Amino acid sequence: MYCYAVFNSGNHAIRLCTILERKGYVFEVVSTPCQIAKGGCGYSIKLPIEYKDLIINEARANNIPIKSIYKSVPGITKNKYECIF
Repeated sequence: MYCYAVFNSGNHAIRLCTILERKGYVFEVVSTPCQIAKGGCGYSIKLPIEYKDLIINEARANNIPIKSIYKSVPGITKNKYECIF
């Protein structure tokens, strides 16, 4: 199951993803799904839900604010998103 870490800025998402890549973790920076993008488009980091705590800890350690984290829940015709942070 995947989740999306949503940031206030695309630069924050890219910066955190770069920091994590240097530590050996590879995640994908994607456009925030329109159901959870409030106030226009944005970028998120898509990651397996098992790495949620890693993202939160690394963001805090590097002073990068996370707006929220949503879990992707498969629906009949499209995914639904549940806020978990």
